[in-house]
Amino acid sequence: MAGSAPSAAKRKTEQLGMPWGTACHRLRKLILFAVLQRHGENVCFRCGEAIVGADDLSIEHKEPWDGRDVALFWNLDNIAFAHRKCNVPHTFYGGRFKRKIGPDGTSWCGRCCAFYPTGCFHKNKRSWNGLSWACKNCRRAGQGATG
Repeated sequence: MAGSAPSAAKRKTEQLGMPWGTACHRLRKLILFAVLQRHGENVCFRCGEAIVGADDLSIEHKEPWDGRDVALFWNLDNIAFAHRKCNVPHTFYGGRFKRKIGPDGTSWCGRCCAFYPTGCFHKNKRSWNGLSWACKNCRRAGQGATG
């Protein structure tokens, strides 16, 4: 039909400047953060520092649920708030964490399967330790280019 009115979703997207679902998610996060601030609960579960903005707020499971018990996912006593940078993903595999933690000043290369000094890794702010999953030598050789 030529000249028909735009759909409600399209109209809302144009008016908000972003998809309707994205806008709803951001609004819910702003509301949650305002309530946390009002009650003085905008404190990071990991580092104990104040969370000062909604953009830095994340919801974290205190105990990992993946590979263990789905009830831990839904248990509200297992939920905490954290800075986005402090909320590290953890995957549980039958009693062992996949994450490898070595001596101070080292990191695990997932390609070489060895610990190396942290200077041997590129930075990656999305990873739990702030470093790439593969060492510079592996990445240079093209073996870990996606890490």
